[in-house]
Amino acid sequence: MIDIRTCSRFAVLTASCIGLISAAPPNEVPGRGVLCLGTFIYFVEKVGSQCHAGQDPEFQARIASYSQRFDDYIVRNTGGDPAVLEKFKESQNLNSEDHRYICEGDVAESYDIFKSADASELDSAVDELLANDGPPSFGDCV
Repeated sequence: MIDIRTCSRFAVLTASCIGLISAAPPNEVPGRGVLCLGTFIYFVEKVGSQCHAGQDPEFQARIASYSQRFDDYIVRNTGGDPAVLEKFKESQNLNSEDHRYICEGDVAESYDIFKSADASELDSAVDELLANDGPPSFGDCV
C-alpha cells in the first residue's frame, strides 16, 4: 500500500508529466496508472470542496467530472462492487476529515498544481488513461 503523504510529494512531478502522458505511446497494460492519477484527482477534488469552497467553479466541476470517471472505471474494472472503491479510498486516507491534513502542505499544493495545468492536456491524459478497460493499478507514476 502506498502512503499518500509520500505520493503527494511527487504531485509536482505527476502534474508536470500530465502533458507527457498524452504524447507517450499508449499504455501497454490497460488500467496501469489509473490508481495513481485517480488518487491525485480525488485529493484535488477534496481540497477544492474543503479548502476552496465556492472558488474556481469551472475547475472544480472539471475535477469532479474526472473523479466520477475514475470512480466508474475502478468499480467497473474491479468486479462492479462500489465497496472496493470505498476500501481503496480509505486505504489512501481519502476519507480524512482532518482540515489541516487536507488544506495544508503537499495535499493542498496539489490543488494549485492541477489548477495551473493546461486543461486540454489534462483532459487528454484522463481520456487516454481511461480509454481501455483493465485492472486498475498504480503503475509507475511515482
